[in-house]
Amino acid sequence: MSGREVQLAAGRKSARQTRSASARAWTLTLVIAAGLGLLLYVATTSLPYLIASPAGDAHLGALNDCLARQLKGATRLGWAVAPDASRAAVFGPRVVAVCGEDGTHARLEVPGVTAIAFDGERHLWVANGGHLLRERDGALQPVGDITPPEWLIGHAGGVLALDASGQLVSVAPDGKVLGQAQVPGPGGRLSVGPGGELAAVEWGGGVIVYDARTLALVRAEAPCTVEFLWWLDTADQVLLACGTPASQGSEAAPAPGSLRFDVRTGARAAVPARTRAPARRLSGRALYVQGCDGFPCTATPP
Repeated sequence: MSGREVQLAAGRKSARQTRSASARAWTLTLVIAAGLGLLLYVATTSLPYLIASPAGDAHLGALNDCLARQLKGATRLGWAVAPDASRAAVFGPRVVAVCGEDGTHARLEVPGVTAIAFDGERHLWVANGGHLLRERDGALQPVGDITPPEWLIGHAGGVLALDASGQLVSVAPDGKVLGQAQVPGPGGRLSVGPGGELAAVEWGGGVIVYDARTLALVRAEAPCTVEFLWWLDTADQVLLACGTPASQGSEAAPAPGSLRFDVRTGARAAVPARTRAPARRLSGRALYVQGCDGFPCTATPP
């Protein structure tokens, strides 16, 4: 073999080695890319779950972990949080689980529960069919009979119950009826403001505000087509998410996206619209909560 033939042979061998190395490198690159892609997929799909996990919640995580252990896999139908977030409860078809930040916990066998709430003294109330029960000495004691409520929310001196017909009742811890009111129709959404002093029912695109204890009317108004209401830190201030009235013509002025509304004076001011979670402010603490996987979780303030 001549020197030129040796050079040519060596050149061909070197080219083959280069192509082989390139192929191996390309294959390795594909493997690494696939691995990174899998890692990125796991990270992006797992992290939101971990962040939104009830047990990982910054304020209610320990309570949710306790509640999950008490429920033992039971179906979760509803939840409630004490005004100061020191206690929480979740109910299922036949059980109510209650946990406190002090380590106390209970699993109460109560079939047919339709709603639960904590009052201003952090005692648990349970609507069980046509009966209203209140927690006392670690057990649920009968308080009185009541039409099964769609909404049950605590206030400073007891609870409020709103049934499917629009009947609103304020009940004291001893079962005494403190006040009654009739919402114009069904489908209202009940909430209580800071301190448990005022209550609001969102109904028919407007807001009806009452004294939470006596249910004396404070104001009934539709400052816009109300879609949702958030209580703010000031007891008489709310934020309203406004929709577009069905009768609004194309030449009419556009409706405000949101309003800050004084429920006592009726004063209002437009607020820039943005996406806000439909959450509830606790009456005893500046903390907003919403449901996540059947448990209560912290929500972003509006």
